Amino acid sequence: MTTAGPKPVETTAAYEPRIPETGYPQRPRLVLVTCAGRSGSKWMLRLFDFHPETLCRNEPERMTPALKDPATTSWEEWERTAMDVGPRIGFVDRPPAKPKAYMRGWVKTSRADRVLYTRTLQKITGRHPEAKFPRVFYDADAVARAQRVLKVINARHFICRLLTETEHVPVVHMVRHPGGMLNSWLRRFAPTQDQEGLLERQRQILRDIHQLDPSFVAVSGPVEGKDLVELKLWCWRHAQDAMLLAGSAHPRYATVVFEDLSQNPLDVMKPIYAMCGLEYTDAMRDLIRQETERSSEIAAAWKDRMPPERVNLIERVLDSSRVAAVFGA
Repeated sequence: MTTAGPKPVETTAAYEPRIPETGYPQRPRLVLVTCAGRSGSKWMLRLFDFHPETLCRNEPERMTPALKDPATTSWEEWERTAMDVGPRIGFVDRPPAKPKAYMRGWVKTSRADRVLYTRTLQKITGRHPEAKFPRVFYDADAVARAQRVLKVINARHFICRLLTETEHVPVVHMVRHPGGMLNSWLRRFAPTQDQEGLLERQRQILRDIHQLDPSFVAVSGPVEGKDLVELKLWCWRHAQDAMLLAGSAHPRYATVVFEDLSQNPLDVMKPIYAMCGLEYTDAMRDLIRQETERSSEIAAAWKDRMPPERVNLIERVLDSSRVAAVFGA
């Protein structure tokens, strides 16, 4: 199946951050958590993981082909793959934070499932990549009923296609202030990469954006002459604007601002749980409260580390964008 390229992003249209306020009569089988890298999707996955009925996966490897070339995969094929990757364990997955409803009784008590997530065991037994849940540990019928929550990042084309072609898959879109995103990206990701290769990849991403959306050239300016930071920010802006635009018409799309989540986690997570048909119990609230005790400090840390020239660049990139409204700018 093939589709046309993404529609040009309306860069000056007003946008109101939206989180659905009501739940749904039936719990969806599948939920996607997405964002640009270094924007809190792993944190959101952790908050979903506290619920006993969720089955959370961190960037499943078997989803990679669909993410890289979403136009070649039908939604029926994609959903079958998504459901199949749920009950698997990969190198970047973490053991569930709490016992799950689909674990067998002896596993809930002993938490023997944790051994399945150790890299040493996976390498020795050949369970990598993404081995299936062993039935001796998990009840297959209960696993089939569990809600898959998949985290995928930097997947703008895939997410936009989902938001424009389906209505039944909830999407939780994490948006972090570009100052915080950039600070984390430069400190934790960029130093691990070949710098020339990283610079060229960012140049190519912006070139691809200009080819698909020529109107954005007038917004960002040409690729030539931009350093790594500016390239990253313009690519980030276009991706967030595109997903916000597509999500504005989707009944199960939620914008979650990283900084809002850090300040008011219990209030922010309540409608998210409702949108996904998950009971928001006192136990869930206690776990979320404990998980987010120091999050406000993390959210504000970039402000003391960002030089003034970069702050000015961030303000210029945000100017007249849809994503600026998410931060009240």
